[in-house]
Amino acid sequence: EVYEHRSSVLMHCSDGWDRTSQSVSLAALCLDASHRTRVGFLRLVQRDFCCFGHPFRKRLALGQPVDSEFCPVLIQWLECVYQIVDQFPWEFEFTPGL
Repeated sequence: EVYEHRSSVLMHCSDGWDRTSQSVSLAALCLDASHRTRVGFLRLVQRDFCCFGHPFRKRLALGQPVDSEFCPVLIQWLECVYQIVDQFPWEFEFTPGL
């Protein structure tokens, strides 16, 4: 319905950088073919994760001990992207190997 009627959607979760980024970027990937190109995919990551301040170091425990902030949201998102690309490879300019 969003696609057919070209509607806008507002989505907000508690902090706005975990589930929000994950859900919005997956929807964008499915709805907008421009995100299924190499450049478009990189822009999607930049817009929905980097620009919104996703705490990569905390969530992936990079260079620090694992604590309650550890939550591999980006890894989970990449797995979802992989599954979509695997099921619909003809829809993407890139392969899982990029």
